[in-house]
This record gives sequence, structure tokens and C-alpha cells, in this order.
Amino acid sequence: MDLGSTVGLGRTVGVGRTQVSGAGSEATVAGVVSSRTVGVSTEPVAAAGGETRFGPGVPVGPTAAPAWPQSGVGVGVRSRSVWRRVVSVLSTLLTVVLLVAVGLFLWQRLSPLEIEGVTVAVVEPAGTRCDVTVEVAATVRTNGNAGTIRYQWLRSGSPPGALVSERVGRGQRSVSLPLKWSFTGVGTARETATVNIVEPSVTQAGSEVRYACRRR
Repeated sequence: MDLGSTVGLGRTVGVGRTQVSGAGSEATVAGVVSSRTVGVSTEPVAAAGGETRFGPGVPVGPTAAPAWPQSGVGVGVRSRSVWRRVVSVLSTLLTVVLLVAVGLFLWQRLSPLEIEGVTVAVVEPAGTRCDVTVEVAATVRTNGNAGTIRYQWLRSGSPPGALVSERVGRGQRSVSLPLKWSFTGVGTARETATVNIVEPSVTQAGSEVRYACRRR
């Protein structure tokens, strides 16, 4: 084996002989020198405080973690946005309803009760009965606004009746004003019942009332 050759194993080995004198004998010491190439990074690494370091042993800086989306964040933002829109719509609708209600209230307050027509009729005629009470009714048509009707009945051959007040509710377009007229005795009569409205406007309407009693 040739000791002065190079072994191709990625390492260069040199072997030589050295003669040492002593003890009358020849000793041979083999010196072995080996060299290995080690991969070392030569790129500079920036340290804290502006210092730049080279060579092995320099710690590599921390690697930034990937920015993963947080679960539930987008859903929460969308939920709050939808809720804000719903609240805004409800607030707008409530405002509109309140404005309409106030407008109707003011309009009804500013628009007074008006009478559009009056008719008077005998509800149940006396016929040939004696000593009966005839019921007469006046039907008043209004514009539907709230107010008070003040009226009195006028009967032919009798003094005027007392003034009576009738409260009309909002939306009530028809009001009945009754009159009960009693007849007694034997004979016939043709009278007239007239309703005299003095408020909210002066209006009159009447109807004929007949009474006929023939006893034997």
C-alpha cells in the first residue's frame, strides 16, 4: 500500500515518516494531518443596535407567523352592520308613523264638526191606538269629525223643548236624535215634530205625526 497517496473520501490525508534517534533503535512516528471543508454561511446578519455579525453561530431572526384570518371576526362585523341597518329602518318607520299620527290629530282638531244632512221620521206610527207614545227620530249625517250637537225639538201646539247636547265621536258619521211624544184621549190629530239644531250650525228638519183614537 502506498502511504503517500490521496484517499478520495472527501478528506485529504497525508502520512509521513519521522526518524527519532535513541536507544540504538530506529522508531517511526506517523503523523497524520487531516483537513475538512465545513460549510459556513458568510452572509452578514444584522443584530440589534445596528451591529452586523458574520460567520457561524449567528442566530437567525424570528420568522413572522402567517396572518391567518380569525374565525368569527367577519361574521360579527356583518351582524353588527345588518343590525344597524335594521335599527335605522325601524327608527325611520317609527318617525313616519308619529308624524302621520300628529298630522291627523292636528287636522281633526283644526277641521270642526259639520252637518251634511238631517232627516226626521216616525219610528212607529200610532195608527188607531189610543193613549200611545209615538217615537220620532232625527238622523243627522256629519263629516266624521268630533264635536257636539246642540238641538231641541219643536212640537206643534206645544212650547219649545229644552236644549240637549249630543257628543259625536271622531269617525261617527251618523247620529240619531230621539223624541218621544205622548198622545191621549179620543179623536184625531195631525201634528208636526221638528228638530232644531243650533250647533255646530243652524239646521231644521221635521215630519208629520198622526194620532187617531175612535172609542165606542
